[in-house]
Order: sequence, then C-alpha cells, then structure tokens
Amino acid sequence: MRTCAVIINPISGTSRGRLSVDELGAVIRRLGWDPEIAVSERSGHAAAWVTEAARRHPLIIAAGGDGTVSEVATALADGAAAMAVLPTGSGNDFAEGIGIRSVRCGLEVIAHGQERRFDLGEFAGRPFVNSCGLFMNGEVSLRAADVPRFWGRFRYPLATVPLLGRYRGPHARWRFDTSAGAPSTLEGEWTLAEVGNGSQCGGGFRLTPLADPGDGLLDFCLVRTMPVTTLLRTLPKGIKGDHLGSPHVEYVRASAAEVECDEPIAVHWDGEADRLPAGSHGYRLRPGALRVMVPKPRGGE
Repeated sequence: MRTCAVIINPISGTSRGRLSVDELGAVIRRLGWDPEIAVSERSGHAAAWVTEAARRHPLIIAAGGDGTVSEVATALADGAAAMAVLPTGSGNDFAEGIGIRSVRCGLEVIAHGQERRFDLGEFAGRPFVNSCGLFMNGEVSLRAADVPRFWGRFRYPLATVPLLGRYRGPHARWRFDTSAGAPSTLEGEWTLAEVGNGSQCGGGFRLTPLADPGDGLLDFCLVRTMPVTTLLRTLPKGIKGDHLGSPHVEYVRASAAEVECDEPIAVHWDGEADRLPAGSHGYRLRPGALRVMVPKPRGGE
C-alpha cells in the first residue's frame, strides 16, 4: 500500500468543517493510502514535521487553511514529495483557486488527480504560495486574526469595514522585471497591493484573476489612493475580478519586483500578517519549486 503523511490544523476554519484524526485516517485508507497523521500544535510546527515526513512519504496532505498550506508548501519546496490539500480553513483561497472547493473534492483529487508543478513566491525573504498583500491588505489580515473564527470567511470583510475611509495609503515606488532588460516603474500613493501567485485571496476576492501558479510570473494588483466613495464602488468588483478596468488599478505581471516605502508597512504572506520597516523589499519567484496534486481537466484521463 502507498504511504502518505497528513498534517491537520485542529483550529482552522469553523468547528463545522474540521476533521478528526480517526475520521480522516479511515477515509484516506479507503482511498488506498497508509497515512501517518499529525496534528499541528503551533505556528511553525507543520513545516518542521513535514520536513521530516517528506523523507518517508511521496505525498503530504495539508488539512487546514491557507496558513497550513503555506507552511507545508514551504517545507516541500524543491523536494521530491507532492502536496495535496483538504480545505478546512476560513478562506481556502489557494485550494479554491486550483479547483478544490471542498474536502470531498480534495479527497477526489488524492484518489484520481494529477500532479502539476507550481511556483513559490517570496517577499522580503519569506515564502508564500498563494498571495502576499501590502498596505491596507496587510492591515486587514492583522485585524482578521482577532475576529472570532466562527465568522469563517466573513472575518476578512469584518476586518475591512473599520478601515474604510480611515486608512491612509503610503507613498511607494515599484520597480518590476517584466522581461529581460526591460524593467517597469510605478510611483505614487497606494491604498492596497495584492501580489498573487494564485488567482484568489482574502476569502474569495479575485484581485489577481489572471494569475497562474505555474507560469513563472507573479501578478501585481496595485490600487492607487482614491476617494472613499470610489473605493466603495471599486472593491466589490474585485470579488469577480471586474476591477481591472478602473483607472485607479495598475496590473503588472513580472518575475521579480522591488517596492520601496518611506514608512513601515503591514504585510501578509498567505494571510499570516506582520509589519516590515521602511526601506526597499523584494519579490522573487522560485519557478516550479512545488509538486501539487490538482483536479484532472474535464474529459481528462
């Protein structure tokens, strides 16, 4: 029997979507895998455990939200083991972005999916697999961490509302490597910036709708400072990705970039937030660093 490792985040999402060790073990065995299962005990535990487990198993299953997926992906980068995802978090943006919209779908992919090479992003030396946001996006993630988990994916909108009309976007300068020898630059005051390796973020927003996690590029959605009434009309368009036509939105696809800001900034990496000091910070990409199980295309064998 094939073997795999499973790391479960016991507090991701709402209690309704969580899986017990016994339930998950039984389901995985019915799929023909012999699982080694661990429960994540704290931030960073999943990455440390997965690093060891990847030496014993060809498949690592992340049962949790975007934070758990990010830890597992970081541990598996440039390795031989593949990653599968069972989405039980609040947002599950990475999973939904690759077509895994439920635990049931994730189990189907483990049983009958296919492997694909994905890129891994980095900002300020810290990896992210799905998205990395700055400015108001970072502030929202910091605040969302304090919103009770029973709100599920509504944690992000609830964290956003108090900032509308109050957030002052900083002045920042961007430099992009859009192609060999042809960097682009942008400068101004920015309300938010979302940098996507994947197409979905923030619990269902499609701020980087053109992003493909395996194309060797990062997608930069940069929103300039605008009147609050205009912002209130523009942000809802980001749910479906219809915001790209706004004159306040800059959309750039590049393999690397630098952002320079004169004041400290709030940042999130796959929803995990912190602050960075003023100065210049870089985005980089590690092409094809991850092996990920994804659904087969419709009609695929």
